[in-house]
Amino acid sequence: MNSNFFKSFKNNQTKAFVITYLLLLTNISNASDDDFPYRKCFENSADKYGLAPSFVAAVASVESSFNPLAQSSSDALGLMQIKWPQTAKELNIEERSELFDPCKNIDAGADYLSRLKRRFGSKLMALAAYYQGPTKIGREKSIPLLSVGYIERVLREEQLISASRELKGNKQCEISEFQQIAMFTHHPKERFNKTYTWLKKYQKLCSTPVLLRIRNRLPELMGTADTKGALRIMIDTTIQEKSAAKKVKPGLPPAFPNS
Repeated sequence: MNSNFFKSFKNNQTKAFVITYLLLLTNISNASDDDFPYRKCFENSADKYGLAPSFVAAVASVESSFNPLAQSSSDALGLMQIKWPQTAKELNIEERSELFDPCKNIDAGADYLSRLKRRFGSKLMALAAYYQGPTKIGREKSIPLLSVGYIERVLREEQLISASRELKGNKQCEISEFQQIAMFTHHPKERFNKTYTWLKKYQKLCSTPVLLRIRNRLPELMGTADTKGALRIMIDTTIQEKSAAKKVKPGLPPAFPNS
């Protein structure tokens, strides 16, 4: 082999290594966020789309292991493995390179999860649609067996992240906070708005017994402030989702991420 060619090849290899190293170093530096990777991005996007930060982070963990440079064979990109171009453009991502920006990718993923949850009316169905595509889930109107392992992994990750309390949204559900808001906010409309905001923010962190305790005390605490039963409906929906999550069948082989 020509020595000049070998030298040139070696130099190119070194350049490629240095560039890759610097990219990874930059992403590791950005990922610090008080030890939880991209913490502020997860918290901000989750809050923006009405999701729990631990839920969005759990999807990123299963999809890419928090790797902002991840690429699948089907051109699913970044932390949340957003497919280019079809899904990305639906989420107002116009350039492929944008999906390698961690915060933009997380925001797109949270947006997509929120849309799927609204469309299918269920967190579990939303995860199935995220994994296998909304067209398939919409056609079958049920969770295919192939999605069960994926859902199980995301729910397990969410529990671990939530238990770590590293994300802002992971504070514990305290029934006393709800009671204080209800008891010391005298105007009915203001009382409803404050309790509704609290419940929407922390309901996922409340155990079923705590949710039932809040539900049973609504007439006493809310008076005329919840005449349409919106708080009761929200609590009942959350309890149903928690119950459904427990019924996910264990033991299936792990699913490979494929948004």
